[in-house]
Amino acid sequence: MSTAHPDTHFTSEPTSTWTSSNGSKADLLDTFKTFCPRVQKLLKLVPEGNVLEWRLRVHLPLNTWVDGNVCLTGDAAHSTLPHLAQGAAQAAEDAAVLAVVLSKISKKEDIHKALKVYEAMRKSRAEYAVSQAHANGKGLQLSGGADREARNKKFKEADPKGGANPDKQVDKDLQKFLYGVDIAAETEQKFDEIFAGL
Repeated sequence: MSTAHPDTHFTSEPTSTWTSSNGSKADLLDTFKTFCPRVQKLLKLVPEGNVLEWRLRVHLPLNTWVDGNVCLTGDAAHSTLPHLAQGAAQAAEDAAVLAVVLSKISKKEDIHKALKVYEAMRKSRAEYAVSQAHANGKGLQLSGGADREARNKKFKEADPKGGANPDKQVDKDLQKFLYGVDIAAETEQKFDEIFAGL
């Protein structure tokens, strides 16, 4: 049974399939009824029976990204909703950290520990970015009610020169977290300490 909110089309329902080919054209038109006439005109051209539903899913964090000498990266490790444009950015950070940790070892026996350093450097950071993307999507797509009014009030009160903002993509603190870190340099600095502690 779906836990989707009728106004936001978010769902936490885990299934083995991420698409549904039996979407309803009536539901599609109803969902976008407040959009401009041009969008509505285009949607009316969609043939009945050709509506594909695609739900954006939020997955619980994995317990680990490393199994032996194999690790997950990118969306396989931390699938990310598009509401902060961080999917590729976080995958690039994974690659940068992997490049550092694997360059630090010289024998096959150390691969597992090097990958655990990668996980230690990346897991909580990536999971925080994922949670903020999810929160941003929910916050920006409120269609009515007290939550939307409270959000809109925060927009009006936001400092145009920067600071806290309901749109997390322009929130100064989150920008600093996402863009103010050289993760490869941090991994260089912390590698020996983390590696020795494993």
